[in-house]
Amino acid sequence: QTATQADFRLKLANARPVTPEELGIELTKGSGEFTAILARSKAEAAWMDSAEGKAWRAEQRAKQDAQPVELAVYKGGQMVGFMAGGFTAESSIAGFLPRNWDSMSIKDLSQVFRSHGFKVVTAKEGLSMNHGQAADIMNPL
Repeated sequence: QTATQADFRLKLANARPVTPEELGIELTKGSGEFTAILARSKAEAAWMDSAEGKAWRAEQRAKQDAQPVELAVYKGGQMVGFMAGGFTAESSIAGFLPRNWDSMSIKDLSQVFRSHGFKVVTAKEGLSMNHGQAADIMNPL
């Protein structure tokens, strides 16, 4: 076994990069479908970097930021989660979010968090903020 380890170490110390051909691997051109997917991906990335793509992303962000918050979850006076279209939460409460949260009523979802000791405020209870404001509260600069 010792001789094998010594041989291995020697081979490892003298290792050099090899070409695929030296390993007996034949490189072939990708399929037409793969090439098309790759081209489309590159085109989409280029568009996203263009002025038009950046404007589109800004518009989408503005739409998301304008969504009203339906429910906010607090722990110790600090917002740790909110629902505005989707659910945004710190990892500390993510485990309490039921798998079927998107099919639950605001009342039922509020009860889930309250049962775990969180304070919940809903739009019906006077909560008035949008996604952008809530995201800024949870992630201050």
